[in-house]
Amino acid sequence: MQDDQRRRAVEDAYAAHRDDVYRLAYAILGDREEAGDATQDCFARAFQRWDRYDGDRPLRPWLHAIASRIALDALRRRRVRRLSIPEIGRQEAARSDGPYGGHDPAKASSRRESVEQALAALRPVPRAVVLLRYRYGYDYAEIGRLLDLSANNVGVLLTRARAQMRERLERDTDAPQRQEVRG
Repeated sequence: MQDDQRRRAVEDAYAAHRDDVYRLAYAILGDREEAGDATQDCFARAFQRWDRYDGDRPLRPWLHAIASRIALDALRRRRVRRLSIPEIGRQEAARSDGPYGGHDPAKASSRRESVEQALAALRPVPRAVVLLRYRYGYDYAEIGRLLDLSANNVGVLLTRARAQMRERLERDTDAPQRQEVRG
């Protein structure tokens, strides 16, 4: 494929899928700027690797795989920076207002906020697995292909992630009731 054809194909993919790729990156990263960067990186990587895309298969899962890997890599880099330069990590944590830096549009709904907080409390790979399963509807095998995991590992990660989220949601739901009883 020539560069002009490839450029047009990626531009069409960008126009059709940029919002969806951004939402996935934002859900994994929890930061608007990083999600925007991940979205741009996703389409830049798609341009570089367009010859690897199988046109007989849907484009969306291929882009989701790229975006998921980029977002997870960004989280790993963020963690390394925080561990290697503790002061910067403390300053960033002090500026942050919850898991989405105060920019979550779902703040109006306390239940949704609780679910988002429980999701944000998960480690990056289980969070990505939950998002790909429940927000995007991929089956275990598809998620495994997107994240280089076996379908069995996907099932285990989902089971553990649901249990962790359930425990946190129950704890959050019980907390206001306990406070009222004490008062």
